[in-house]
Amino acid sequence: MKKIFSIISVLALALAAVSCSNDTDELANKEVGYLKLGIETNSTTMTRAGAPTGYDAKKLHVEVKDAQGTVVASTDDFENDTELNGQQITLTPGQYTVIAHSSNWDGNGSGIDTPYYYGETTVTVKTKTLTTAKVTCTLANVKVTVNFSDEFKESFARATTTIESAVSGVSSQTFTMGQEKGSAYFPVGKLTAVLSVFNKSGQGYSHMREITDVQARDHYIINYTVAAHGYQGGVTVKVDPTTNTYTYTFEVPRKGGTSLATYTSNAWSTFAFLEGGVTAKKGDFDQSNLQLQWKADGTETWNTVAASDLTIDGDNISYKLTGLTPNTKYAYRMAYITDEDEIFSAEQEFTTETQPALQNSSFENWHQDGVVVYPNAEGATYWDSSNKGSAGATNNASNNVTTSTTDVKHSGTYAAQLKSKKVLIAFAAASIYTGELDHLVGTKGAVLNWGVPFAGRPTSLKGWYRYDPVAIDNSKNNQPATAPAKGEMDQCAIYWALTTSVITVDNTDIDGTFPNWDTDSRVVAYGQLPISQCTSTNGELVEFEIPVEYHSLTTKPTHLIICASSSRYGDYFHGGAGSTLYLDDFELIYGDTPTVKQ
Repeated sequence: MKKIFSIISVLALALAAVSCSNDTDELANKEVGYLKLGIETNSTTMTRAGAPTGYDAKKLHVEVKDAQGTVVASTDDFENDTELNGQQITLTPGQYTVIAHSSNWDGNGSGIDTPYYYGETTVTVKTKTLTTAKVTCTLANVKVTVNFSDEFKESFARATTTIESAVSGVSSQTFTMGQEKGSAYFPVGKLTAVLSVFNKSGQGYSHMREITDVQARDHYIINYTVAAHGYQGGVTVKVDPTTNTYTYTFEVPRKGGTSLATYTSNAWSTFAFLEGGVTAKKGDFDQSNLQLQWKADGTETWNTVAASDLTIDGDNISYKLTGLTPNTKYAYRMAYITDEDEIFSAEQEFTTETQPALQNSSFENWHQDGVVVYPNAEGATYWDSSNKGSAGATNNASNNVTTSTTDVKHSGTYAAQLKSKKVLIAFAAASIYTGELDHLVGTKGAVLNWGVPFAGRPTSLKGWYRYDPVAIDNSKNNQPATAPAKGEMDQCAIYWALTTSVITVDNTDIDGTFPNWDTDSRVVAYGQLPISQCTSTNGELVEFEIPVEYHSLTTKPTHLIICASSSRYGDYFHGGAGSTLYLDDFELIYGDTPTVKQ
């Protein structure tokens, strides 16, 4: 679903600029700078919160932090704080962050008329100068409004819509037809609108609609009205592009009978999970007459799936439709076909996902910047390696541990060669990964940003590798119990994941920053080359395929992580100098049977 944007900001926190000429001589001689805080409130765009006790969206918590994150000034009620509001703050010159947000609540919950505002800015305070800055607080949560038209109220006996959030622990909010209620606010996350409605004959209908790609400041308006005569039940959604209004239209059966509905679709690139149901039944109802019908956009003929091939659980119907074309629009509906009658639900459209490919997947593109070799074409930042630590930190091009090679390859001109090495006094495991090094941590390690933007849902990673390990001759005392002992043969590693964000890891704080691939909420799917295959390939280039296990079949990833290393425990400075891993021709596979984590 698309979105209706509501500009509900605005609290503006201003750090006003004034002359310093009236400062005392004593202050003027000190190495200090000055801030003066004021606040502006645009009441025409503020929404007052009928919130939990003690909460007022207009009551601002304000704090000033120095470059080390230490709070040097703060208040829970800026407007009434006589020490900060309108006063000049004396600070040591340097960079500061000013943060303002609604007090007494973090916005991580739902409520009626409970907006949550947040804003921050960074400012540099200079010696003997009063600095100017501005913080604009905008809506940090999501607004949802539900309307029932007058005709809808007259036509139905009762109806409720429940808005549910995918954010863990957030309560749902229910809107009841005929009972006035303000707008609901939710933290950023996928929303689901579930309608339950009964006509005056006692027949019940239900419909569920997911709202994805939710962003702060979004305003979703859900309008329910009554359709003209036609189908015997269900819901359609119409979009007015001039107002971005989304109207859910329900048909009212004029007499008792069988009625059907479509519920949700979860479309991947070549298959889709489809759901529907029976919302009312005639006395002679026979579920063997049920069908699911589907067609591609622009075609006239409906394809039919018989009841015997559907999964029918009571009144709920589900089906996995395969053989679809990526990036293509389809429609489906439920049908009940007898010799006397043909009954259809409303149609629901869905679009299959694209199948994005890897960049530089055959490792043909390389460039050198200074002494550091990069596994990308010049200007690209898709892949990175441990070269910034091994070669960059030593300013020695011979210490690039991840390089191109023409000696061992599957196709093309080049493959990637990852060779562990002793660099000065430290052991450097060669690695390659999607993402980018953030910064080095002295000579101890590095902080890495794993992941590149990615919107597909592949099922496995294929490629070619050759591994020539040597005995482990570098070791420290902090390696995991699963690591091979010193003197035993080294092991490589290849693994990949689909996530909902970049994952930042610090290999000087492995326990604190490395994700648990099984339990981390940011991980949508994960797979790794089995340990049994992380040993010598006996000089042969071998094909591998690593399926991922999906933690959820509905959560869509936003980032792709692929990592490989010539020494599996290199983050612990544990491995064999000379262990070499060759990689070539990586490929993402989009199968129609995703593996689900048990």
